[in-house]
Amino acid sequence: MLQRRFSYGRSLLLVGAMVCASSAAYADQFSFSFNGGGLSGSGVIDVSTVPVPGVPGGYQITGIQGTFSDTNNGISNAAITGLVTTTLPSVNMDGTFLPPGSPGSGYGFSWDNLYYPGGDSPWVCPPNPNEDPYPFHGGVLDIYGLLFTVEGGYAVDLWSNGVLPGYTDPTYGVGDSLNGEVLSTYGEPFSGTSVDVSTTATPEPGSLLLLGTGVLGVAGSVRRRLMASR
Repeated sequence: MLQRRFSYGRSLLLVGAMVCASSAAYADQFSFSFNGGGLSGSGVIDVSTVPVPGVPGGYQITGIQGTFSDTNNGISNAAITGLVTTTLPSVNMDGTFLPPGSPGSGYGFSWDNLYYPGGDSPWVCPPNPNEDPYPFHGGVLDIYGLLFTVEGGYAVDLWSNGVLPGYTDPTYGVGDSLNGEVLSTYGEPFSGTSVDVSTTATPEPGSLLLLGTGVLGVAGSVRRRLMASR
């Protein structure tokens, strides 16, 4: 009887271990939402599993889907049509990098489409000869941000301002444009406003399937052992 109880307990431990392992397994997808100043959106981003060289904690965003609204300009639940593609950034001697996308590229914003799952984006803005460098950092995005297109020809940039003086958490900004002309922005650095941003890792469908079949298999084994012990 003692041996049978031990086998039953071991099987329960195995079930628990499978649950923990599956809950910790994530795909390279993250659900997101943001809201502020009449601009809002939600959906899912695809993120590369390969770290970006020279950018600590940074991963390239490779795809996006969802919806976007801007009550200031009559945009309501418009479909996100895709990323504004970019190449990997060039790393400077000081460890910062120049984003491949710039305001002069026809969208009105700079962007690098990098995601930082740890929420700790580094200082990436290089010095500008005409002004002091932007010194703040932190967040799931960086100061350059994520740029995507929306049906109707709009472009939207979502970025992090980092942890500003007087704040304990990163602040965020968002803006949209049409044909390179910026329409609305909210959460600009030092404006005293911030966009609410939320991201959550998405479990792998395959992991959930394995969890279900694995638990059923172990449960069946436990049941057979209990019936044999009677």
